[in-house]
Amino acid sequence: MNQLAFVLLITVLAYYYIIFGKGNKAVIVFGLGLVLFTTKIIEGMEPSNLSHIVDFNTLGLLFGMMIVVSFMRKTGFFQYSAIKVVKLSKARFWRMTVLLMVLVALTSAFLDNLITIILVSPMLFLISDNLGMDAAPLILLAIFIDNIGGMSTLIGSPLNIVLGSTSGLSFGQFLVTMGPIAIVAFVITLLIMKRSLPSSRDVADKMKILSEMEASRAITDRSLLMKTLYVFMAVLVGFALHKVIEVELSVMAMLGAVVLLVLSKRSFESIAEDIDWDTLFFYGGLYMISYALEHVGVINFIAGIFEPLVEHQLIMFLIMVWLSAMVVPLLSAVPATLIFAPIIQKLISTGFDVNLWWAYAIGANLGSSLSPLGALQNLVGLNLLAKQTGKEYPFMRYVKEAARVCIPSLIAGSVYIIWLYVR
Repeated sequence: MNQLAFVLLITVLAYYYIIFGKGNKAVIVFGLGLVLFTTKIIEGMEPSNLSHIVDFNTLGLLFGMMIVVSFMRKTGFFQYSAIKVVKLSKARFWRMTVLLMVLVALTSAFLDNLITIILVSPMLFLISDNLGMDAAPLILLAIFIDNIGGMSTLIGSPLNIVLGSTSGLSFGQFLVTMGPIAIVAFVITLLIMKRSLPSSRDVADKMKILSEMEASRAITDRSLLMKTLYVFMAVLVGFALHKVIEVELSVMAMLGAVVLLVLSKRSFESIAEDIDWDTLFFYGGLYMISYALEHVGVINFIAGIFEPLVEHQLIMFLIMVWLSAMVVPLLSAVPATLIFAPIIQKLISTGFDVNLWWAYAIGANLGSSLSPLGALQNLVGLNLLAKQTGKEYPFMRYVKEAARVCIPSLIAGSVYIIWLYVR
C-alpha cells in the first residue's frame, strides 16, 4: 500500500468513527494518529519533531483555561450569575430569557463552550420545571447562543483557537472582526426562537416565585471566587496584549492556572478530574492526521481546486462561508478546521485576501449549530435534555429547528464578509 493510500485510509477511518462511531472517539482518533507514527510511513513523524506535528500552543491554551474554568465552577460563580439574571428581569419571562442568553453569550465568548452549556443547563431546567413549560426550546436556544457567543473571540470556540494558532490573527482582531456579526446573529436567533417560547403573560405568576431565589447561597467559597476573578481578568488582559508583550496565549492561560493552584494550595493531581483529557488527546490525534495529509499533498491538491478563483475573490469568500457551514455539521468543528486551516493558509500564500480566514470563521461557527454533530456542546446539551425529559430529541427535528436560525444568520454573515472585503 503506497503512502497516499495509507494516509487516506487512516483519515477515512478516523472521520467515520468521529461521525458514526460509538464509545471513546478520543482513544480511537489518538490511536490512529499513533499508527502513523508507528509505521513511520510519513517522513518527519518522529518524537523529536513532535512540536511541528502537534500544535501545543492550542493544547496548552485549552489545558490552562480548563483549570481556570474549573475554579470558577467550584466557587458557584455561574449559578450566582444566573440567579442574579432572574432577579434583574423583575419576573418578566422574555426579559429574563434575553438576559440569560446574554450571560450565555458572554460566558462562551471567554470560556469553554462545553462548560457553558453544562453550567447553564441546570438553571434552564429549573426555570422550565417551575414554569411548567417544555425545556427543549430553552436548551436549543442556549446551544445556538453558546455557539454564537463563542465565535466572537479567539478563545471562544475550539475552532477559533485552531484558526488563531494557524493564521497568527490576534485576540483583538478576532474580537473586532467577529464581534459585530456575532451580535447580529444573536439578535436574529433570539427573534426567531421567541415564537417557540411562552409569552410573559402566561407565566407571570410563576416567574414571581423564581425571582425570590437567594443568589448569595450559590457562592461556595467567596475568598477563592475573588482570587479566581482577579486571575481570570489578568489572563484576559494578557490575551489582549499578547502580540505586544510577545507571550503566547497558551503560556498566559497556563500561568493563570498555576497561579490559581498556588493561591488555593492545590496540586495538578487534585484538579485532574476537571480537565477534559479526552478533548486534548482527541485534538492531538487530529493534528497527527492533519500533518500526514499535508505531507502527502492532499492539502495542496484541495487548495489547487480553488486557486483559479484568485481573480474572483468575492465568489471565493461566499463559497468558503457556505462550504464551511455545510462541512462542519458533518465532520464537527475542530476536525473540519484542522483540514481547512492549512488549505486556507496555502490559498492566502498564493494571492487570496486574508479575509478568507474570516469567511471560514463565520461559516464554520454559525454552521456548527446546524446539526448535533457540529460541536460537542450540541451533543451534550441534547443528552442533558434527554436525561431531564426521559426521551431523545430527534436528530432531524434538531436540524429543522437549527436551520430556522442558522440560514438567516449565514445570509447576514455572507453580506458581512462582502462588506469586509469592499470597505
